[in-house]
Amino acid sequence: MPGPDPGRRTPAVPEPSRSVILEVEARDGTPMLVRPILPDDADRLRAGFHELSDESRYLRFMAPLAELSDEQVQHLTEIDYHDHMAWVALDPTRPGQPGLGVARYVRVADEPTVAEAAITVVDSHHGRGIGTILLAMLALSARENGITTFRAFVLEENLTVLEILREMGGSVEQFDGSVMKVDVPIPEDPDDLPDTPTGRVFRAAARRLIPPGSILYRHLP
Repeated sequence: MPGPDPGRRTPAVPEPSRSVILEVEARDGTPMLVRPILPDDADRLRAGFHELSDESRYLRFMAPLAELSDEQVQHLTEIDYHDHMAWVALDPTRPGQPGLGVARYVRVADEPTVAEAAITVVDSHHGRGIGTILLAMLALSARENGITTFRAFVLEENLTVLEILREMGGSVEQFDGSVMKVDVPIPEDPDDLPDTPTGRVFRAAARRLIPPGSILYRHLP
């Protein structure tokens, strides 16, 4: 999936976003801290990138990528929390609280209710539901900021992600060669999601988190 335009600069981090830290558990009981990404996460993002296999990097970025440039890291960590939002999952049991995953959206300039979305989880923690938790947080933030549809660009060989997006109610069409475009509606109420395995997991994750309208504007203990 193509990333955001690295040439676009973003304003300073708003204080309400700094205050949000959630303590949650993955499906297998793995403890996590979930919060918005911060500029201080630059080194953590680089380290997490190196936890991805070559295949995971290719499926995420649609090209072989050995390193993230300083410009890319700056753009991915210095965001405005409105048009560009990202949530990270951290491991509180290890020194330095390394990253386990990140989910982000970037609003489409000429379609203000649509945002391109992407989720990445380090290979060692696949299959634990971390991506679903991050997606739930991202969807709540998107709704808070007037976004009603997530758009993803996915390689047709990435059957797992395509199936998940279909189970979320996504419509899939060919975009360019082997790249598929998927538009997924974001319901105001998670109970309106399709009654599919992914939809049920998403609803369960959303119920464990805080409701729309309060994510970015309350201080959590």
